[in-house]
Amino acid sequence: MKSSNKPSLVIITNLYPLPWEPNRATFNKQQFELLQDDYDLSILIPVAFPEWFKQRKQIKQSSHTRYIPYFYLPKIGRRFYSVFMFLSIVLHSGIWLKKRNPSTIMASWAFPEAVAASWLSRLYKTKFFFKVHGSDINLHGKIPARSKQILAAANTAQGILSVSKALAHELEIIGVDPKKIKVIYNGVNHDKFGLVHSAKIPNDYCLYIGNLKHDKGVMELIEGFNQIKEQHPNLHLVYAGFGVMHNKLIQYVSAHNLIERVTFLGNVAHDELPAWLSNATALCLPSYNEGVPNVVLESMAAGTPVLATSVGGIPEVVDENICGKLISPKDANAVAKGLNALLSCQWSREKIQQHASQFTWQKNKTQLIEMLNANDNE
Repeated sequence: MKSSNKPSLVIITNLYPLPWEPNRATFNKQQFELLQDDYDLSILIPVAFPEWFKQRKQIKQSSHTRYIPYFYLPKIGRRFYSVFMFLSIVLHSGIWLKKRNPSTIMASWAFPEAVAASWLSRLYKTKFFFKVHGSDINLHGKIPARSKQILAAANTAQGILSVSKALAHELEIIGVDPKKIKVIYNGVNHDKFGLVHSAKIPNDYCLYIGNLKHDKGVMELIEGFNQIKEQHPNLHLVYAGFGVMHNKLIQYVSAHNLIERVTFLGNVAHDELPAWLSNATALCLPSYNEGVPNVVLESMAAGTPVLATSVGGIPEVVDENICGKLISPKDANAVAKGLNALLSCQWSREKIQQHASQFTWQKNKTQLIEMLNANDNE
């Protein structure tokens, strides 16, 4: 079944574009596609069964991309989610995996993907690696029953990719051997995001890109913007994305007479983001938890300053002397003060882009392949 003489690599991840969510986790797609020159690459994408059933007509399996219906009991026995995922994969694609004859299995997300993948690697006698992103460690790693499973998976892994030093430190706190951890920052497509584009709207605007979730700080952002709207009468706020907080944001806009100042774009295709970013006054991302969000790297590649919270790996990639302002999370006042401080500065597009030039997908690929091949000669 293998399509080439290259070593077979199977990646298991829920963070990947879906037919009904084409903009989901495009950073993973960009990273993994770079491995196709060196590996016979396949992607297994677990999809929660209710969503799988709802979207089943859109699911098209291919020889190298497979969607797995992931059965579990919602909100019950979360410590067993890794068992449910392992069984879901084996029952649905166990024979397919055997035919793929992978030399390496890699998971992208610590729980339950990495735990299930560690068991699969034993079953199919492969090398095993996993990648951690942020919430998979910052949240799941704080819950003993899950952190024990993550640690057990780490103990069997040949290597662990961490997207930031802060996240690597969190892995060490739960007991992971630091020698197994390799910090590899995500990259950005500078040819795509470094161009100048025509403005999408005529107004100055602060831009939020992402899922409209509570822990992304979307309410703090609009509350902070509301505090400074009189000081900056020509400034608008634009949300690109959709999520569970959308209706609450709409209600806030109506209650505070912001209809003329706030725009909701809904989901925006990744190919359209460079134009929105290159013309923004600032990217705003007041998240509660993060690894290293790619939208921050993309903003800097576009030469646009960033207002973000000082969480996770964000301080590792954002130089406040060059690229923007960092604030404390969960604080609308901090958003307001941060915006005022950012708007009072003159930012150099060229200097921001020069700073961002250190984050490339080619560098990411080189470091990742070094990690995957590190034990080959031992």
